[in-house]
Formats: sequence, C-alpha cells, structure tokens
Amino acid sequence: MRLIGLMTQNPRTYFEMLEALREQNIEFVALEPGESLPANVGAVITTPEERARIYFDRVVTDEQPDLAIAKARMMMAGAGEVRNLMIGVDPGVKPGVAILADGVVLTRYLADSPEAVSRIIGGVEAEYPEAEVVVRIGNGDRINRNRIFNALWEHGLKLEIVDERNTTPRSQTPDEDAAVEIAMTPGYSPRKKQETDPCPGEVRNIQRISRLESRGSVTVSKDLAKQVAKGELTLSDAIDKQKNGRSSKS
Repeated sequence: MRLIGLMTQNPRTYFEMLEALREQNIEFVALEPGESLPANVGAVITTPEERARIYFDRVVTDEQPDLAIAKARMMMAGAGEVRNLMIGVDPGVKPGVAILADGVVLTRYLADSPEAVSRIIGGVEAEYPEAEVVVRIGNGDRINRNRIFNALWEHGLKLEIVDERNTTPRSQTPDEDAAVEIAMTPGYSPRKKQETDPCPGEVRNIQRISRLESRGSVTVSKDLAKQVAKGELTLSDAIDKQKNGRSSKS
C-alpha cells in the first residue's frame, strides 16, 4: 500500500499536515528531510524551503494542508492530468465543500463562511488550470446558498443548484458528506445572480440565534439581522453593535 511521506522540520507545517492527515484517516509516514524514502512512499509533502533536499519526483509543497494532501493522493494514484472537477457545496453558515477529480473524492472541507467557499474553489482552480470545473450547490438554506452562488458567479464557472433532499447522511461529518452527494447530483443552471434579501422569517431566525449566542442578553435589530443575512456583518459583530446601542431599529 502506497503511503504519503510527511518530510519537514518546520513545526507549524508538520503539525498542520499531521492534523489534516489524521482527520482524513490517511496513512502516512513521518520522515526527516534527506532521509532515505521507504519503498512504499508514493508522494512526499514538504515545504518549499526543504524541497531541494528531497531527491524524489513526486513532491508537494502546497501550504494549505487539504490541497497538499489532495495533490499527493492524485500523485499516488498515478493519475495524469485531471480533466473534470466536480465541486459540491452544502450551504450553511459554515458550508461543507467536497472536491471530486474525475469521479474520485480528493478532499472535503468545512468553509469558515459562505464567502470562503469562493476562496477555496479559487485555489482549486489554480491547482488544476486545465480541468473543466462544475460547482453544484445544494438548494437548502436559501440566503447562504445565494451568497455562495453570487460569490462564485464572478469566477465564470459553470454553477448548478441541486435538490439536496436525502443528501445529508447520519455521520460525524454530515455537511462534508452531503457535499460529496451534492457534487455527484446534476442540477439546474440559473442564468443570473440570486436574490439575497432575507424574508421576514429568515430575519426572525437570525434574531432568535442572536439571543441564543448572547445567552439571552440581547436580540439584534431587524436592520442588523438583515446585514448578517447578506454577509455584511458577522453575527458577533451585530451583537456587539446592538449591545453598544449602535442600532435603533427593532
């Protein structure tokens, strides 16, 4: 069985890669730069500064752990140039993202925010510039879905909205697992940006969440809740503004 070799003396890189490898349940071997590679090592992850000390063809120096691991796995699979990238997104406050290369799951993420999805996909595009990219977004959580869609619209990618019913498995990582299912499910392609104005029910829900987050000490105003829904404010910033009396609308 081919393994990833983690070869670095950089403490930060080592522990970030170690954590990502363990989270993905990927077998690997830790090595010192310059050390002879075991015969079962199929790809090596290191830093750009240590690359010259490694006499091996299949070496990855990406700083982002998930992308580094995904690239190493493709190298070990003996894959040539990736032709098709299918990216699934399970929308939410912290969206699940799954990247499939020619039908093989490369990696999965939990993005920090709806807008962070665009940055992740931008990095994937740069990694595989010749691949045809299709991004499929689940149709749940309308506001966050549309924020993701609109941020990606500027990339000029093929975007699809997918019926995500029955795509959330019972697992320890439901959002990421749902993103894999969404990536493999064809959807429809809207021809314009999507509406991000929240409906009254969505505003009330953000106000409800603000009460929970502040332990009942404050309810953000409708105006602030709308800004949160549109991604113009984080919920914590909206709560702080409400506490400091910087919003008077109920």
